[in-house]
Amino acid sequence: MTMAVSAPVQPVAPLWLRLGKPVVGMLLFAHLFWLYVALLQTAPGDALHYYFDAPIWLTLQGLLALALTRLLQRRLPKRPNQSVHYLQTLLLGMLLFVGLMTLLQQGLEQLQGYSFSATLLLKNMLMYALLQLLVGGFVLLLQALKEQRQQAEQLLIAEKNAAEQQLQLLQQQLDPHFLFNNLNVLSALIHKNPDDAEDFLAKFTAIYRYQLQLQATPLVTLAQELAFAKDYLALLNQRFANSYLLEIEPGSISPDQQLVLAGALQLALENVVKHNEASPAEPLHIQIRAEGDLLTVRNTLRPKLYAPESTGLGLKNLQQRALVLFKRDIQVTQQQGEFCLVLPLSAL
Repeated sequence: MTMAVSAPVQPVAPLWLRLGKPVVGMLLFAHLFWLYVALLQTAPGDALHYYFDAPIWLTLQGLLALALTRLLQRRLPKRPNQSVHYLQTLLLGMLLFVGLMTLLQQGLEQLQGYSFSATLLLKNMLMYALLQLLVGGFVLLLQALKEQRQQAEQLLIAEKNAAEQQLQLLQQQLDPHFLFNNLNVLSALIHKNPDDAEDFLAKFTAIYRYQLQLQATPLVTLAQELAFAKDYLALLNQRFANSYLLEIEPGSISPDQQLVLAGALQLALENVVKHNEASPAEPLHIQIRAEGDLLTVRNTLRPKLYAPESTGLGLKNLQQRALVLFKRDIQVTQQQGEFCLVLPLSAL
């Protein structure tokens, strides 16, 4: 039995540490910056004039620029091209920061009775723009590097899970219990009803032929999966005396023009049979419905009294493959006496 590999959980740093790092970093940068400016303005032999309140004001401005960048990064809608999102965040942040700081500066100067100077105003606006571009660019660069590292980790995990999924599919294809049970059914049918035996054998070979094809492709058409589901339920009903009712509603979409995860319905139906009671007197109802870009598998919930412990590996495999291939998650709900599994679809 294979286990799905999940991303390692990163420990969350304490709040004081997460807030303290940018404050200390900004304060250190501000002191070094103003020290450099003071050295440039001091002639040889003159005393160094260093104003200790200047780094504090620069730090406050830098923290405001940092907070504004992070706020815009979260609030602005995501775009398919991440570079466009970063550029939009940077430019809009610069405009807002320059406008906010200019209004604040002009208000303070008016209160203190300073005369208006257009030249000084333009210089200050340029300084605010450069500060926002510097701080915002640094924040976005760190975020881009973080996302790149996370994508690399997710890709590595997906590759490992793909290898494990392939191994699991091979194990399912060679499942001796499934093979043995169906051969017993076939043997009994040969003696009782040769016509039914021939039909059973055709469905049985179609299932194994389809399972072998799954090794070569991660996605198949919805039409292929639905055909497999019909054959698979036919075998189950032959074995369990028509204990399952399958209803398929393709909706308004064309099954030949939609892609779904290979083997998804096999895992879904195996999950239904494994965990629910069914009998000829009370057949278990299973509905497969396609609507829009979603495929829903719904069944009546009748938990077995002595059901085997669920490992959740089948659903985890579907989830991992859906995230990798569709960039979308599956949905699992259990309410009002029904179990519902929703899988993503993609148009050809």
